[in-house]
Amino acid sequence: MTLTTFVTRTLAFMAGIGGTLLLLEGALRLLPVLKGTYAADPRASWPVHTMIPDSQFTYSTGWNLQNIHRGRINNYGYVAPFDYSPGSEGTVAVFGDSYVEAQMNDYGDTLQGALNDYLKTRRTVLNFGTAGAEMPDYLGIAPLVRREFSPQWAVFVITLGDFTRGFAAGPGFFKWQPGHSPPVKLVPEIHRSDLSKWMRSLALIRYLRGNLSIRPDELIRLRRGADAAAASGPCRDEVLSKQDEELLEYFARELPVALGLPPDRVILVFDSDRKAIYAGKTRAETQKCQARPARANDRLQQLAARACLRVIDSYPVFKQYFEERHGPLDRSPVDGHWNAAAHRLMAREVARIIER
Repeated sequence: MTLTTFVTRTLAFMAGIGGTLLLLEGALRLLPVLKGTYAADPRASWPVHTMIPDSQFTYSTGWNLQNIHRGRINNYGYVAPFDYSPGSEGTVAVFGDSYVEAQMNDYGDTLQGALNDYLKTRRTVLNFGTAGAEMPDYLGIAPLVRREFSPQWAVFVITLGDFTRGFAAGPGFFKWQPGHSPPVKLVPEIHRSDLSKWMRSLALIRYLRGNLSIRPDELIRLRRGADAAAASGPCRDEVLSKQDEELLEYFARELPVALGLPPDRVILVFDSDRKAIYAGKTRAETQKCQARPARANDRLQQLAARACLRVIDSYPVFKQYFEERHGPLDRSPVDGHWNAAAHRLMAREVARIIER
């Protein structure tokens, strides 16, 4: 083979790959591939992670684009069909991670979107849910929300791992900083390069990362292998350290202070082990052997109640609903987030406390 022939064939091969990628990109742009969930550049007035204000998003899951939802990201960078106006009367602020951001549900079928369906007196309900947020973020963003909106009630959805995952954080998120006052630290948000912004807008990249969840650590199967080993191994009954106890106590004690609210105006909604519910297990059975994330949530329930915060344990509510044959509370195994039924059940429980 001559050098000219080799170069010609190589260029033809590369052109074929490029043409195929262009065709895939064009085809995927016509489909409801996950899009619009892009991190905003840092803003001095709101230094924490949000999505790009005044934009639109599309949500779908899996290779075959299931559970399609479209919605709006408002002027503050949160999922809501309306803009936020500082100083609204009777405001209820709802905090959490992707469970509260809830792109996988219509806004009206989320805790924040459905809350007024169960309240006798209509209130302004603001969603501050952010995918990737953990317990330190709730402490960190509380003073910002207090400054801008002075809420009369605050609702926090606490999911498994909210405490333990808080020891690491990406740009724009808070992490635990034991031994400091306060014991949380903001990792500064970053300015993304034009190349990075262009790359994340490509439909093929969005499909691989968002719908197929293909990332470098997944390709080499390091994290997947560790998760599989943990899931298949025997239960590890863990205990909380003195540092864990101190951080949980601080969270329960200082969260109302950060919001400028009396403790009984702060509601903690605890997610539960829905797999155990589907398997017919009692709450006592799920507590026989607990890893650190579950034990931290149970301990926080105790500390919050002791500090006079309002506590909602979703386990008995979800269990009764499922045993009455109303159906599951999520879309597992495709998506473990709450579905509309779970959100509305918790909205009803929150409304009962507020009306009380």
